[in-house]
Amino acid sequence: MNSKNAHMKKMREQLENWEIEIDQLKEQAEKVNAETQVRYYKQIEDLRLLQKDARQKLSELGNAADDAWESLKQDVGSAYENIKSTLTETQKAFKEGLEESKEK
Repeated sequence: MNSKNAHMKKMREQLENWEIEIDQLKEQAEKVNAETQVRYYKQIEDLRLLQKDARQKLSELGNAADDAWESLKQDVGSAYENIKSTLTETQKAFKEGLEESKEK
């Protein structure tokens, strides 16, 4: 497997892992009060949009000629970093929110 294919395989697997994590966040959102739920669902929607963007960029990367691949790889990498940081922040906010609701 060449470097491009290996890299794309790894990125697809990461997107699948994030899909699972986002689904877990949705399950957590169902356990909070309505006001908090609205906020959580908005954050989940934002993550889904970022994920959609990353999938599009990955598709472009897969269709790119070898000479354009390196520059597109950076775009995809940026999209992935954006999802990763947003997901981490959202998971932290959800955890804090769930802990607060348990204390009440």
